[in-house]
Amino acid sequence: MTDTKKYIASLMTSEWVALLWPTIIRIALGVLLIYHGGRKVFGEFDNVVADIAEIGWPLPYLQAFAAVFIEFAGGIMLVVGLFTRPMAFASVVLFSIITFLYLYGAPFPAKEKALLFLILSAYVLFIGPGKFSVDHFLFKKTAVPKQALPE
Repeated sequence: MTDTKKYIASLMTSEWVALLWPTIIRIALGVLLIYHGGRKVFGEFDNVVADIAEIGWPLPYLQAFAAVFIEFAGGIMLVVGLFTRPMAFASVVLFSIITFLYLYGAPFPAKEKALLFLILSAYVLFIGPGKFSVDHFLFKKTAVPKQALPE
């Protein structure tokens, strides 16, 4: 192995790079959700309502609003890392519904984008926001555990 390859290998396995991955995935998911939901917020909302009404689901305006809110506002919150796990959970629920109910019977290529969002959202839900997030600075546990009292 050359020196350059050794350096790159040690760099990619260093602790600080491992700490960056949750942040990178969270921000990438957030940016993709903002883009995906932004198109609906700024022009395609009526199409979403019509699509939901067309398949016969109840309360199409409410469902469309919830979906667009989770995608757009949730994406913004994921980028900054605020309330990361609740937003990731909402995104998991949304994309589970889209993948397994809304797109039921559709060929796999029609489902793959929703499935990718579902997998990335589940990753963020289980791994958390990472050290570089508003959540980390607001909610990190800094309390010292109580020492066991001698008997």
